[in-house]
Amino acid sequence: MGRVSEQIEAILAARHERLGAVDAEIRAWTDAQTGLLRLGKAIEAPLESGETGPLSRPTGSAGDQAAVLDHLRSAVSTALEDLHAARSRFSRRTVNIGVSGKARVGKSTLLQSISGLTDEQIPTGPDIPVTAVRSRIMQSDRQCVILHMHSAESFLSEVIAPYHRLLGIEGVPETLQQFRDWAYPKPDPKDPERHSSNAHLVTVQGMQASFDSYAALLTGGEVEQGLEGLRPYVAHPTSEELAAGTVHRPYLAVREAAIETPFPNADAARLLVVDLPGLGDLAAGAEERHVQDLRHHVDAVLLVLRPSSTSAFYTKADDNTLKLLDHARGHVHTPRHYVHLVINSGGETPGGIEALRNHLRVHVNDSTDGAYFHVLETDAADPEMVRESLLVPFLETLAQTLPTMDDEVFSGVMTQVADTAQHIEEALPQLVGDPAAARELTHLKEELLQRRASELRWKVDRGLRTIVDELWRAAHRDGVDERYTDAVEAAFHEVLAWAEDGFGLGSERWQEEARLRMPADRAASPFLVDEMHRVRVEVSRRFRALDAFFRDQLDATWRDIAEAFREACGPLLRGDTGEQALRELEVRLRESSCPVLADAVRDLLQTRLDYRTHLHPRVREELDGFSLEIIDPDTGRPKVVLLAPADEAGAELLEQRLLERTQKAAFETMVALQREAVLPALVLYAAVKQFEDELILSADSRQEFLRLARGHRDLLWHDDFRRLDAADARARDLAALAGTVHEALARHARHGEGNGGA
Repeated sequence: MGRVSEQIEAILAARHERLGAVDAEIRAWTDAQTGLLRLGKAIEAPLESGETGPLSRPTGSAGDQAAVLDHLRSAVSTALEDLHAARSRFSRRTVNIGVSGKARVGKSTLLQSISGLTDEQIPTGPDIPVTAVRSRIMQSDRQCVILHMHSAESFLSEVIAPYHRLLGIEGVPETLQQFRDWAYPKPDPKDPERHSSNAHLVTVQGMQASFDSYAALLTGGEVEQGLEGLRPYVAHPTSEELAAGTVHRPYLAVREAAIETPFPNADAARLLVVDLPGLGDLAAGAEERHVQDLRHHVDAVLLVLRPSSTSAFYTKADDNTLKLLDHARGHVHTPRHYVHLVINSGGETPGGIEALRNHLRVHVNDSTDGAYFHVLETDAADPEMVRESLLVPFLETLAQTLPTMDDEVFSGVMTQVADTAQHIEEALPQLVGDPAAARELTHLKEELLQRRASELRWKVDRGLRTIVDELWRAAHRDGVDERYTDAVEAAFHEVLAWAEDGFGLGSERWQEEARLRMPADRAASPFLVDEMHRVRVEVSRRFRALDAFFRDQLDATWRDIAEAFREACGPLLRGDTGEQALRELEVRLRESSCPVLADAVRDLLQTRLDYRTHLHPRVREELDGFSLEIIDPDTGRPKVVLLAPADEAGAELLEQRLLERTQKAAFETMVALQREAVLPALVLYAAVKQFEDELILSADSRQEFLRLARGHRDLLWHDDFRRLDAADARARDLAALAGTVHEALARHARHGEGNGGA
């Protein structure tokens, strides 16, 4: 291995050491790009109709945001493009040299001399453009070619679509059949101003006419074959083929040809030569893609020049080519490190060569040899001369300049992405809005919730105060509650009807039982004592019918209280009755961590209003007097108050006297109950007033109403909070997405610190 080969091996090894840093940057920037894409979608999502507030849109108009977003997306794409280009540079195992130039300057001939290949693999021609496909020629121990084929999609988008744009043809074929059937206009040879367009039109019509010769090759795959028969896949048709009329163009299906072959020069062991089509011969609109390919796949370029039979000057086309190559060098600082000018002297007069040499010195290198570009001279057709006068000095120079170029590319890319990261960090607030506005929105939501909780409490309090006031008036009214007195009288009349019907047995049956018992007992008193006990129990039981009235009173009160809550928070209460609604409310309160309010509802529902509890003790004295014996107030001794003979005539008399006593006891009970007419209202007033005190006036009332409001906010006030929530969710989403971008850029920053700009 020669000295140059050793230097190149060391350069390639040093390149690989930079891959880790570049790959880490690519991961970080890919994440940043994904985050920015998601952030853009969130920003561009339509706002809910009528949405207002401090975060209805982040700061700036929608147009300003779109401009900032487009700019940031472009900046990230550029950063990733630079990083991927750097990765391609530092990951390859060869030094890649691009060979370019106008048609017919000897570029292909030079490639033959470098690689040892022939016209069959690298076609040449004296009069028309020959190279049709970019080829990569790599030094190798084997001989083969891998053809990378177009797919139908890439053929239409990369080959046909640029011609349509250049010719101003509206629309682009979406399928191969559409391209086959496309009706192209006829060229107008009489219009000199359209000469270029006519040439492009002839080209695309030629592609269409020869479509069958390459259609089956548009597979998008790879084809490996030997080097024999390669020419039709990489070269334009020859003049003879064009003259024959039937033209086959299989090269149109090939995106790139990767050729492997042994090079004759031993110092080219790690060399890969890229056969670039003449820039003037590129497909329409392909210059930018050509530049991108150079940045990704080429370390340096040999630009071949040759004096023509009519002019030895460096032409405008050459200058345009040099400008494209200058753009392709990217972060490489020194143009002469990246581009080397090669004068092909083969077959030319010394005068023509000297004229071109002088023109390059004056017009390209500012009258100083090598000021901007090194100029090498060789006969492209002479392999030995190519080796001595071009390849050896070029590789020696490259071995010296490649480390510098690698440093410049690495440092330039890292500096560029660092500047881009700082720019994005500065621009992100324009997209996600002012943090102060987000805090303001949070405060607005909390303030609105507190206001709604207070309104809820006030509305419930208003409803309860109405109920309490009505119960107080009922408990302290001077008149009579007709509903209560009617219920008492109804119970009284039921007792009378029962007693008059033989005490529930029928008069005849009752008297029959009396006639049977009294003789057997040898007295009327045993039978009479039993009957008086039964009557006393029945009278009390009949008056318990008031429980239905009390139940109605309770139900009405529960219903009124439930309605007071429904007016304030209807969705929280379910159930057909007031009691069911209040039990549901208790559950809701406990689920919302409102134990004081929940206990108040529970205690209210435990209120008892019934005859046995509240009224029976008051009338028991009247019923206790319903007995066979009483205490004589005059003597203080027991006195029998009901006597009858224990015979058949005595049964009828006994029934009459017992009925009278029953009627008297029932009447006295009715009167006693009517005196207690305000008692139900007092019981209900006390219960509801206590409920109001616990619910509204307790120390925990305000806090627990706020908890209830927070726990059921969306159920109670969905429309009030919907827009605020949408704005808040939007702000949080944007902040979270911006955070992913920030985190990705933070990882970039950590990598940058670790790299130290090396």
